[in-house]
Amino acid sequence: MPVDGNASISPDSIDSSVEALSTASLLKQRVIELEEINLELNMSAQAQALKLTNVIETNAKFLSIIAHDLRGPFCSVISVLELLKDSYYDHNLKDVKKYMGMATNSANGTLQLLENLLAWASAQNKEYTFSPAKVNVMELVEEEFVSSTHTATHKLITLDHNVSSNLFVAADINMIKTVFRNLINNAIKFSFIGGNIAINAHEKKQYVEISIQDNGIGIPQKAMQELFVKNELHTTRGTNNEPGTGLGLAICKEFIEKHGGKIWIESKAEKGSKVIFTLPHYI
Repeated sequence: MPVDGNASISPDSIDSSVEALSTASLLKQRVIELEEINLELNMSAQAQALKLTNVIETNAKFLSIIAHDLRGPFCSVISVLELLKDSYYDHNLKDVKKYMGMATNSANGTLQLLENLLAWASAQNKEYTFSPAKVNVMELVEEEFVSSTHTATHKLITLDHNVSSNLFVAADINMIKTVFRNLINNAIKFSFIGGNIAINAHEKKQYVEISIQDNGIGIPQKAMQELFVKNELHTTRGTNNEPGTGLGLAICKEFIEKHGGKIWIESKAEKGSKVIFTLPHYI
């Protein structure tokens, strides 16, 4: 017992106090860490929810546009077939020929829309296997020219290319066919009667640059800046009043970027357009 009457503090009590303070500090630090983790999780959840909302809204917009544009051509084909039937019974061969051409254009437009819809749906499927392979550019171009011959001939448009027979790219064949088909059809759509469409390809160090050029109506500068805005579809009727949804160009951008390439447009109103894109060179 101390002689001065003051209470003494034992080493054990000091150690206990220090240990309690240390535990409290660790708990406080852990609470702060958990709060930070919780905040990050909330922010991540909000970002995912926003992303999901955008996807749903975009898909709904696409489906709404597609449904509207599918209904239009089918109604048009039905109306034309009714006129065709009447003209046939009246033996009016001139009108029969005209209406057959109208029905063919409507059917071709509907078929292209359906092909684009299938391609876009496949690309959204996570199970879709992206399979780049060796693709001969010249053979691909000539094959797509054959597919577009009827539409081009109807507008007296010539299709030319300047592509080497030994130029190869690494590309998913189904995706890249869709790209060429859409861009060639777009060029035909916006070309004047008797126009020309030319495809050129140049080999660079790491990639191949391909261009599809027409001498049609061109694109105003303001409209051109809006063409590749994400989740936006822009459409304009062609020189022969051909309809469209803008889905084809959106698909082209998505597929080209899937290959690690880029796509852009050079154009002047009434002077024509040149769509340029890059693909990885096959090594």
